Amino acid sequence: MDILSWNAGRVKHILIIKMRYIGDTVLVTPLLGALKHALPKTRLSFLVNRQSAGIVGNHPHIDNLIVFDYDRAKRDIRYVIKFLLKLRRAGFDMIIDLTRNDRSALFTFISGAPIRMGYEGSSYLWNKAYTHRRPYTFGKIHTVDHHLLMADALGLSAVDFNPYLVVSEQDIQRIRELFETHKIKVEKPTVIIHPGARRWYKSWPMERFSSIADMLMNHYPVQVVLSGGPEDRKNCDAILKGMQNRGVNLCENVPLEQLPALIHESVLLIGNDSAPIHIATAVNTPVIALFGPTRWEAWQPRRNHDKTLGISFPCRPCGHSRPDCPMGDRYCMSQITEKMVWNAIEDSFHEMGIKGLEKTISV
Repeated sequence: MDILSWNAGRVKHILIIKMRYIGDTVLVTPLLGALKHALPKTRLSFLVNRQSAGIVGNHPHIDNLIVFDYDRAKRDIRYVIKFLLKLRRAGFDMIIDLTRNDRSALFTFISGAPIRMGYEGSSYLWNKAYTHRRPYTFGKIHTVDHHLLMADALGLSAVDFNPYLVVSEQDIQRIRELFETHKIKVEKPTVIIHPGARRWYKSWPMERFSSIADMLMNHYPVQVVLSGGPEDRKNCDAILKGMQNRGVNLCENVPLEQLPALIHESVLLIGNDSAPIHIATAVNTPVIALFGPTRWEAWQPRRNHDKTLGISFPCRPCGHSRPDCPMGDRYCMSQITEKMVWNAIEDSFHEMGIKGLEKTISV
């Protein structure tokens, strides 16, 4: 018997907790869709870290966005106490904790919700926090499917197995105004290159991004735009410096809230294993995702037009567990060749069949 078969009538307010990075937050949206489709009258609250809040601020399946500021919490105990009291007083009927750490388990327990769902684990707090536990399959199956185990436990079916983000006309207009400011032609197809990654060894070499950008502009009637945050400025500058053609650097110019609109207005995104590849598939823009140390089977974009490139090293996955790579310059990302990426680009443009993207010269 699923949980909702005997509790559905009493579940009026559900809190979903995902206190991770931006990309992780985007990959929760299929679960939000499943819940909202099956329980349209149930109020859905979503608890996220402050750094991830902007990406889901206007999501149609979220009735109430709750933001936790971890940096403030470290220096202000009063903030933490007020936050916990707020959770306690909210009167949640059900908590679905997708985070699986001590902090989220504590929040789940403190809430006092009669139904508290989480993943299995050895922590004493985790075992006490949850009334219902699901198998912990993180990294073993796709992350979206891992989240949807909660829907399955509730007897609900997924509406869509791809993430989904809303792009407003207002944000599109702001991106078009930004294009005008930087002399980017709105009517000309745009390819986004996002070179950022949480660790240097999860990044494709910058000189190869430069080479691919030039190849794109030499062989197709497209313009290349670089995107990223403050931490990506150095890499974006290096790519531009290495290019023979004129690319446009929008690094630090696009706030997180408008990044989906920027990607939506583009015909293709090329990026490392980082949040923009998930945002791209969430706004239905084709993406070429470059993976190395991460187990891409659990994270890759899965729309038919998305492409994942990666090399399997015996030490994979290593993820965020170390600040450096003992392989040095022979790290796994360097094994992804320009030819592999170029072939993926050619396949993407051929499959899209977008008018105006025919080759201008032969390779």
